[in-house]
Amino acid sequence: MLRLSLVFALLATSGVQAACPPVRIGYMDQDRPPYWLGKGAEVPDPPGVAVDYLRAAAAAAIPCPVQFVRLPANRLRIALQTGAIDYLPIEERAELPTEVTLPRDRNGVLERSRAVHTSIIVLVRAADQLPADTVTPRYFQGRVIGVPYGAPYADTLRDAGIKVDEGGRDLESNVGKLKLKRVDGVALTVGAVSDMDQAIAERYGTDVVRLRVPLFSSNIWLATNPAYYTAHRDQVEAVWTWMATHQQELNSMMAKYSRK
Repeated sequence: MLRLSLVFALLATSGVQAACPPVRIGYMDQDRPPYWLGKGAEVPDPPGVAVDYLRAAAAAAIPCPVQFVRLPANRLRIALQTGAIDYLPIEERAELPTEVTLPRDRNGVLERSRAVHTSIIVLVRAADQLPADTVTPRYFQGRVIGVPYGAPYADTLRDAGIKVDEGGRDLESNVGKLKLKRVDGVALTVGAVSDMDQAIAERYGTDVVRLRVPLFSSNIWLATNPAYYTAHRDQVEAVWTWMATHQQELNSMMAKYSRK
């Protein structure tokens, strides 16, 4: 009798899993502490505060197992478009990709209230001794900023009269260029402007510092593709709504990655 009950339990579990396959959330395979930790395809433990936040959003709104998929930055949008992944964090840019679905109101207007609000900060050489009140966008007129490969704000910087070097794959390569004076600053996307201060200090000591004034503010949405949205509309809307009402949780999650 016990054995038969076990068989029924296994069948029931298998049926649930078959009816509810894992939901795949993609993100870049780069090390950008404290948001994304580690390199390559493996998701490390701990994975970074951004993964923790997305896990919390998924747990609150998605009734299926969730799988995180790390891919090179240039493959992520293709993976979303083809259905290889179901969700992808998308940073705001002048022209958002048409092949993704983002939260919009009844008039089709993009809802920034359901995005994670961010800032673009700049790291510079401490030896340059820039004043604390440096107006970052003005200072970099005609100067060169290194940005991660594929950074969505590269064209915005160029339009503002800033030269852009986007050949660096990650933070390490861009800071390397900064130290070699091949670029005058390194741009990064953060939540709160001070989020990466500890990681930068641990990696580069006093050689690299953050300018107090960010370049500008931006947003990140959790995008899906049209087919997935059509099939799972209520789930997707629930994820977006959770993110709209729980942005402050990022601050509390950050404590896990702060020095005790």
